[in-house]
Amino acid sequence: MDKPQIQERTKKLLEKAEKQEEFTKGLQELLKSYVDRDATKNYQRIIPNTGKFFGVPLPILRIVAVEMGKFIQKELTKAQLLLETIWDEGSFEARQIAGKCLEKFGPKNPKVCLDFISSVLPDLDNWANCDNLAMCGVEPIVYQRPELVLPLSGKWIKDENKWIRRFGVVSLRGYKRIQITDKVFGILDLVMEDKDKDIKKAVSWILREITKKNPDEVAKFLMKWAKANPSKDVRWIIKDGMKKLSDDEQKKILELLD
Repeated sequence: MDKPQIQERTKKLLEKAEKQEEFTKGLQELLKSYVDRDATKNYQRIIPNTGKFFGVPLPILRIVAVEMGKFIQKELTKAQLLLETIWDEGSFEARQIAGKCLEKFGPKNPKVCLDFISSVLPDLDNWANCDNLAMCGVEPIVYQRPELVLPLSGKWIKDENKWIRRFGVVSLRGYKRIQITDKVFGILDLVMEDKDKDIKKAVSWILREITKKNPDEVAKFLMKWAKANPSKDVRWIIKDGMKKLSDDEQKKILELLD
């Protein structure tokens, strides 16, 4: 992998940022030139329903995304159009890039970032792009301005589209670094009984993640559900979600489930 070459080619491509058709064509040519057979097999194996993809390794996508992220930070007036153009190309790789380039852009430009994210959520069709967009686009904003995200998380988590619901769950991952509030658990309450496997996996994962900063609160939340005669699906979430708690707390929860 020739990092300087990828960086230079990306910078050259960004000269066409305001010419949507030319930029899209150039982006496709760039991606096609880095197709890798192993990456293709991995996408097919671990991301069902990936849809359109080229088969470009993630390390290359990260390099491209960093350059594009630098560009939108400097060219704020061009950011919205460029983000939409990248996303609308439609491939798995383009949407990974769109998500990753928001990581440093979002905290300084939360409104632009969240407006863009909200507009593209209906396009989500797999867990990888869903989680990438949430972790890179929303999580950095949560660290600094959680009050902007929490009402949106509550809205997303009620959506009929399962990928938007999952996005709402993953948007709470930022609480792994900051103090949690009762409102967060109120949102998670809404999906604890969701039967979709992609939602269940997201809920248990996020519970493990936020345990790092909030172990007592997570233990209390899981004990509440363990006492409520939980269904098989909820029991699975509880058992998987408690794995970062202390052995003593896990033992207490398991006793409630017996």
